[in-house]
Order: sequence, then structure tokens, then C-alpha cells
Amino acid sequence: MIRTLLAATAVAAVLALPVIAQDASSSMGSSAMDSSMSMDSSAMPSQAPTDSSMATPEPTAPFDIVTGYAQIDSDRFATRIIGQPVYDSPAADANHLGDINDIVIDEGGRAVAVTIGVGGFLGIGEKQVAVAYSALSKEVAADNTERYILKTTVEELTAAPEFVVVEDNPAGGDAMAPAPADTMTPAPVDASSAPAQ
Repeated sequence: MIRTLLAATAVAAVLALPVIAQDASSSMGSSAMDSSMSMDSSAMPSQAPTDSSMATPEPTAPFDIVTGYAQIDSDRFATRIIGQPVYDSPAADANHLGDINDIVIDEGGRAVAVTIGVGGFLGIGEKQVAVAYSALSKEVAADNTERYILKTTVEELTAAPEFVVVEDNPAGGDAMAPAPADTMTPAPVDASSAPAQ
């Protein structure tokens, strides 16, 4: 019993050590920075740039892995959005426009668009159309179920341009791609270099 208690204590100490070290170094670093920043204001230049493009962005709060993330009411899960049908109204006789097939996320992590599969039969011949995420609304339908609503018609959505995914390519191209088949050409045959018979 005492061995188990000692082993558990040792494991807890080892796991807590990086967290304690991180807290100590960050508080020590900020106090050192504060002391170096406390200069005499007369030593600083009187004219500071006022251009807003020169301003440094506000630092974002780091994610605390210990406390984790707590869901709030406005959160939406991608797994619950993808595959959902989209209708033109919450009415009982609303037209089914298509199904949400994907979510487009910008560099900041915000959902900016969804792709809706339009037309086709069982996914065959279906066209992907991108729609701004803000254009979708989630409303309660006549049968008391929630559904995604897009204020448009089937015809307008079908006439919209197809959304094409552009794959990210490195600057030098794809290093793992196979070489084209026609890059190897046989050497020209010279009759004078042929073996004597």
C-alpha cells in the first residue's frame, strides 16, 4: 500500500514539474520585461507613429490545457453541421435545396462558407456550391425540428458557379509526385558506334 502511495506521489510530482517551471519562467520573464520597460519618459521620442497599420496586434490569451475548453451555447460542431439538409424556408412545404458537404474555414479559424451539394442523384452528378456561412440560419421548422435555412431558390443555387477546391502546392511543386512518363527518351543511335559484326 505504501509503495503505491509513494509511486503515485512521484508520478504526480514529475507531471506537475513542467507546469510549475512554466509558471515560474513566465512570471520571471514578465517582471524582467517590466523593469526594462520602466524608462524615463523623457528619453523616449516625442513623436510616435499613429498609423493604425503600424500598431501591434493584441496578444491572444493562450489556451490553458489544464482547464480545457467549456462549450458555450453559440458553439456549433462541424460533425453536426456536415450532412444536414438545407431548405429554403422553415415551412412544412419547404423545398430541399441540398445537403451541407463541407465547411470552409479561414486562417483565423472562423467558418466563412459551407459547400452545399446541389442536384444529382445519391451524390452522383452533384455540384458543389459555396455559400457564405453567415447566409445560413438555423430555425425551428413547422414540425418543431431545427433546420438550416438559406433564402434562395433551387434554380438560383443550381445556376451558381461550382465550387472548386484548389489544393495547396509548395512553391517548388509536389516533390512526391511521380515524374511525367515522357521524360525518359532513348539516346540517339549512331551507326558508327555500333559493334562490328
